[in-house]
Amino acid sequence: MHFEIKNLFIGKSKEYKLSHRVLNSAYEKEVQNEIYVSKLGVKNDEQVDKKNHGGLDRAVCIYSQGSYDFLEEKFNINLKKCSFGENITLENCSDSDICIGDIFSCGETLLEVSQPRTPCFVISKVTGIKDLTRILVEECKTGFLLRTIKEGKISKSDSFNLEKRVNKEYSIEFISKCYLNPVKYEKEVLELLKIDSLAQDYKVSLKSRLEKKIVGIEEFQKDVI
Repeated sequence: MHFEIKNLFIGKSKEYKLSHRVLNSAYEKEVQNEIYVSKLGVKNDEQVDKKNHGGLDRAVCIYSQGSYDFLEEKFNINLKKCSFGENITLENCSDSDICIGDIFSCGETLLEVSQPRTPCFVISKVTGIKDLTRILVEECKTGFLLRTIKEGKISKSDSFNLEKRVNKEYSIEFISKCYLNPVKYEKEVLELLKIDSLAQDYKVSLKSRLEKKIVGIEEFQKDVI
């Protein structure tokens, strides 16, 4: 199994004005022909909120063209390149094609799928599309994050080649469903919490949502004016 790269991106921080404060984010990114992926992230791709972005379990952010196509068709919206602030847009796949713990080779790198993305309100704010973050979460089209096993360069002409799959029953899309409604999927959530490759911070949030019986989107995923 392999997936082609549509685009590579890196971004610099800029200010976005909200009604009561100024938000700094590197959400908007520029197209690259090549990127360098380290253990902590993509070189020259700024991370303003390092608590929730970047680091060992969130080195690379991926969004699939399949999810772009789904959202545009179902909700009759126009999405620009890098509408979701990703580092890589992948062709010919969706979140249902990717499983937790999948290991991919790409260019000089070796990368492991570590968690679904947990998108925040910034997506709606920057795109100007009302409730877009909520839509991503409720449709389970969140995208996903990678940890770096082997550092190196990735070029646009490279492809993602699946080297190992050990959790075929737990796709990114299905895990996002479990996160959205852990009460409904309690049995599966308890199994997910045992998977070593699932990022620890994600496990903590998932376990908390189950224990507190939280269903639906998070507060940070609601639109902020």
